[in-house]
Amino acid sequence: TTSIAFLNQNKELLVDERSVLAVALGERGMAQSEAFFKHIQVLPELIQSVPGELWGQIKGIGVSTAPRPVQGSYMPVFTAGQSIASSLAAGLRIDLVPTSHQEGHIAAGLGSIDDSVEESIGPEFLAVHLSGGTTEVLVVKKTEPGKLAIDILGESTDLHAGQFIDRVGVRLGLSFPA
Repeated sequence: TTSIAFLNQNKELLVDERSVLAVALGERGMAQSEAFFKHIQVLPELIQSVPGELWGQIKGIGVSTAPRPVQGSYMPVFTAGQSIASSLAAGLRIDLVPTSHQEGHIAAGLGSIDDSVEESIGPEFLAVHLSGGTTEVLVVKKTEPGKLAIDILGESTDLHAGQFIDRVGVRLGLSFPA
């Protein structure tokens, strides 16, 4: 999925645009090069859907640049968003905040709970990260505002939860992702 979102300073969602990349029926995903190409094609369309009055209000751009926030974590597909986000940040003369796919999932989870509940979460907590290619139990430490230190406590070493769902779905004749 290619996606963009705009939040205000109160973490209220102003824009949430996404496009599920088409995968041929019966296939269980796509090669990195094909996913990169499709992201590059779709991102400009999503950006064009943003109301014009929002562009002057942007203070920074966050972008997932890697699967995990560790040295050597890399997948070519992340360079599509990084390239577009870097160009926008440079053109708008605003900050670019690199983050990771894993941090984004954790931040989305934290952002989806009431403020009172989030405040009760200490500086260190356990998180379960289930994504298409990830099944992990994590120890997460809040290190500074907006930053997390993440250690994997346990993970699957073969088939991940999301892959299992997708494979069963594809076998049932559903399109990917299931």
